[in-house]
Amino acid sequence: MGLFDRPRPNRTILRFAVSLPLATFFISLSNCAPPEDDAPPAPASRFLYVSSGACFSGTGNTTFTNTTSSNLVYRINLANGVRDAVIADYNASPAQPGDSPVGVVSVDTDNIYVLVENTTTVGARRVEKMPKRAASPRTTFTNNTAALSAQLRSLSLLSNGDLLVSKSTALERITTANIRVLNGANPYISAPAAPCATSTTLMTKTLSFNNQFMLFLHAAAAQNRFGFVRPIGYTTAGDCTVAQSAPNVNSSPVAAVYDSANSKLIVAYAGNAATTDLNSIYAYNITETASAVTIGAANKIYDASLYPATHPYLLYGISDMTYDSVEQKIYIATANNTGTTIANYTIEKFNYSPQMIGVSNTSVLTRSGSTPFYNYGSDTKCIASMMISN
Repeated sequence: MGLFDRPRPNRTILRFAVSLPLATFFISLSNCAPPEDDAPPAPASRFLYVSSGACFSGTGNTTFTNTTSSNLVYRINLANGVRDAVIADYNASPAQPGDSPVGVVSVDTDNIYVLVENTTTVGARRVEKMPKRAASPRTTFTNNTAALSAQLRSLSLLSNGDLLVSKSTALERITTANIRVLNGANPYISAPAAPCATSTTLMTKTLSFNNQFMLFLHAAAAQNRFGFVRPIGYTTAGDCTVAQSAPNVNSSPVAAVYDSANSKLIVAYAGNAATTDLNSIYAYNITETASAVTIGAANKIYDASLYPATHPYLLYGISDMTYDSVEQKIYIATANNTGTTIANYTIEKFNYSPQMIGVSNTSVLTRSGSTPFYNYGSDTKCIASMMISN
């Protein structure tokens, strides 16, 4: 065999021999690369926002005033029941003497509105806007002295972002451009006639419904009720379309939430004794159309007179409640005993089972845990308003 007649190497073996080190090289590179993050992002925290200003817990119960309330706005982490941040402290600058936060609503993902009552400083009643974080800077959204001319009770948002403010004897509407909406020369809802008459004493809370009708709660001796007003507000008889009397003439409607998915209105009543219906919660069937609201069957789902035999938890002198539609929970602010001079409040968390309404009413609300979700302390005097947001 000549020099040039040596056998040639097998091409397949040669290609494999060359490619093997390269493959090993690229595998080692891939092993050194950071792993791909396929884990879903952690869910955003959700909070219960609280304004601990002057509140109403039913006629006959004495509670905290502007000067004795905690007067804080803070948030509680829904995951663990721990206070996460104090957003505003109305006991310190830049607050004015007599400031008391009585309402809180979410404006957007970053900000809240706070309704500030003040019976000490002339012209100090206002709505403030602030970020959802600790020690937030605060700006005045409105201090319209004509609209905010009487004791401020509650704050709610309409579907277009306008504000609905209860000033005890009337409801004022203020647009996102800070314009007061009147009906004639009167507030947006004032002195509604039958079937809502007479509702001119103390309008405690308000809600807006899917069809833009507005619910108000009214507390007064022998005139305790809730009613619905057309989206145009109240101008003439008939604009208040339907009303529902309280289960006891002396039980004050103090708070309400609407479960729109199941068309259930949950209303809390408060009075000055643990007797039938004075401190109770009712669930009402609601029918909404484009032009009307109808109130259907009423089911009592709680009565303090049945504590502890039927209900293993006490709710007395309720001041507010809010509904978490995401987790189907209801949070209720209640006095921590049955004294008519209320010493303090706690926040209770309940599992809410709408399918049990009318089937097993005592099973609609079941307490989450053996202790309050948020126990009483220096920051719970008293719980004027609550809402859930990011």
